[in-house]
Amino acid sequence: MEGFGLSMKVVIGCPTLTRPHDALLHAVENAIPALDGAGIDHSMVWEVGCPYISHARATMLRKALDAKADIMVFLDHDVSFRPQDLLKLIETEGDVCAGTYRYKKDEEEYMGAWCTDAAGIPLVRKDGAFYGHRVPAGFLKVTKEAIDRFMRSYPELVFGVRYNPSIDLFNHGVIDGVWYGEDMAFSKRWIDAGGEIALIPDMNINHHSAGREFAGNLHEFMMRQPGGAKAA
Repeated sequence: MEGFGLSMKVVIGCPTLTRPHDALLHAVENAIPALDGAGIDHSMVWEVGCPYISHARATMLRKALDAKADIMVFLDHDVSFRPQDLLKLIETEGDVCAGTYRYKKDEEEYMGAWCTDAAGIPLVRKDGAFYGHRVPAGFLKVTKEAIDRFMRSYPELVFGVRYNPSIDLFNHGVIDGVWYGEDMAFSKRWIDAGGEIALIPDMNINHHSAGREFAGNLHEFMMRQPGGAKAA
């Protein structure tokens, strides 16, 4: 997707109950020059006050599609990142791409899961992205082509007027006897529909509570594990 220029429109969306964390606002502001420099036509949409995150994301997505978006980027209200990380998310090849981040706890543990070989080694694409299995929706790219496939694969999740329908990408609940949260449900349905998830490990994505930053980089974390290049 390198050098796609002004013909590609990106809409960034963030759901929040009240005010987004200042760290997110600063991260988005700091990323604008990088997006402009890459020739990306970008805009942002917010959904404030909706207690149902799946509905909030569906509402933002409908607005993005109304704006003729080619790519929708979903951000959570409590993450931060470097400008180059947002740019990498957008430019990475694939219809569904994501970065992951830490849980808000002392132990360094990352959300989601990725495909591995029999020895537990991640399966890696030529560009360095992992083949994702489950990913969080707080730093997620979805193309219009993915949305089209999702709507065709899951017509029961399409709602609204037929001439301008919406899709509940993040419908949560029980699937095949297992309860899934909204982002894990999206991941499962997308893979079941024949899609692929690119999980980009080498990005600095931080997760914020009211008074603490949980800084993380999955690539660096894995390099510090036994057998890794930076293992103690």
